[in-house]
Amino acid sequence: MMEELEPAKQKFLIVDDHEAILEGTIPALRTNYAAADIFTAKDLKAAEKLIDQYHFDLVVVDLSLPRSPGDSPKVEVGMQLLENLMQTTYAPNVVVLSTNIKPIVRIKHIVNAYEGGFAAMDKSLPLTEMLKFIDIVQRGSIYLPKEVRSRPEFDRKWLEVLTLKYQEGLSDKAIAKRMSITDRTVRNYWIRIQDALGIFDNPDKDLRVQIEIAARKSGLIS
Repeated sequence: MMEELEPAKQKFLIVDDHEAILEGTIPALRTNYAAADIFTAKDLKAAEKLIDQYHFDLVVVDLSLPRSPGDSPKVEVGMQLLENLMQTTYAPNVVVLSTNIKPIVRIKHIVNAYEGGFAAMDKSLPLTEMLKFIDIVQRGSIYLPKEVRSRPEFDRKWLEVLTLKYQEGLSDKAIAKRMSITDRTVRNYWIRIQDALGIFDNPDKDLRVQIEIAARKSGLIS
């Protein structure tokens, strides 16, 4: 009779630059997954190196991460890691554990089509809640919190307009040139962005400033 092969050990990766979070998260994981191998990374480069080396069953990631040791944590870095992670062929289960989960709205279309499990939660919630979310994603389910789920879908082109305007400071003419579209198309995008954010014309307020404020509150731009 052939001996049954033991199942491969699960591999978990926690990506967070806060030592206190790692010290709490790791023991909490071990209560439910004592046999799992748990790896940690505190910046993007360290995380990418591990992801290239191993196929992880679960990745717990903070959105605010430094790119390299000594760099300042930035949401854009965490978002970059998250998008790259969700494009890997083996589709690991993912839990976003962050103080600000609103930026996930930018990739909601990717999350909804993701083949692995996915969930997001605020860091302020108890670790027992984290374990519940991990159980959800380990079953391959997707959970988005209400504040992300209820936000309108944003076309990628609209997000690009917001980024070019409010993060690079480009004019509409420069935006049109960068995106290889007409000035009229840019104007139409602004109208659609305004409608999606629920902003109404007010003669006493600068419309583009109101759009920027609303987009930042919604997590569409940092």
